[in-house]
Amino acid sequence: MKDNKEHIKLKAIDRQSQAFFAGGTFRWKKSEAEVLAELNRQLDRKAAGRSFRLSRRWVAVAASLLLIVGLGSLLRFYAISVDVSAGTHQLVDLPDGSTVELNAGSSLRYYPYWWSFKRIVTLDGEAFFEVQKGRSFVVRSLQGRTTVLGTSFNILARGSNYRVTCLSGRVGVRSRQRQKVVLMPGSQAVVQPDGKIEVRENIETYPEISWREHVFVFTETPIQEVFEEIERQYKVTIQSTIQAKILYTGNFTKEEDVENILEYVCPAVGLKYSRKSPTLYFITQANE
Repeated sequence: MKDNKEHIKLKAIDRQSQAFFAGGTFRWKKSEAEVLAELNRQLDRKAAGRSFRLSRRWVAVAASLLLIVGLGSLLRFYAISVDVSAGTHQLVDLPDGSTVELNAGSSLRYYPYWWSFKRIVTLDGEAFFEVQKGRSFVVRSLQGRTTVLGTSFNILARGSNYRVTCLSGRVGVRSRQRQKVVLMPGSQAVVQPDGKIEVRENIETYPEISWREHVFVFTETPIQEVFEEIERQYKVTIQSTIQAKILYTGNFTKEEDVENILEYVCPAVGLKYSRKSPTLYFITQANE
């Protein structure tokens, strides 16, 4: 009985197979349209899954690129700025062991993470440099550019004044107008307002670096520049109505009181001072 049922079942399957290969169709629990729709839905889900995995892969790549670009920007553009207030000096150690001593009222900026590729600093004010030997070392200022390999030198870059004094090694100086000179020890470059460079050789270098010992030496210096230096070193304000071009030659040390300084600087050039407050002084002609 069981064998007969199996035989009938096989005959039924065989009739469906014959019908299919003859161009007929199977009899499914779902219609043909429903089966095709289900197959399409499954294909769409698989395609969406592949697209999602592909998108995640590209997101990861894009994130990595952004990280690399961001890190590169950090290495290239991250800067350390040192601003020295009036009345103080400061010694700055650079990444390669070079040092910069900043005079009062000066500022320095450099890029520590980029230092291995380029040794570049920006200076506004006055500083004494001792540079370790190595690749080119560049000091940029508004008035000019100084380049060395390994040497010691002093730079004054204030307002329209740009003066470079070489103490050892060789120093290259270039003005904004691209005039260039090379300094040897004991020589000095003074950049004129028109960009021309005056070279002074066999000079006495001590007056240029005496500020490091808190000694300030002036030779035929405009009196307004002398007063500005007193302001920086003593953290005071000096006001004046003096219009005449007055030159001062002399020196003073910071150990002296600011009023003692004014008492012999002013009479030497026919001026006088009056104290308006603990940190404010006013300068007039002696005969006023």
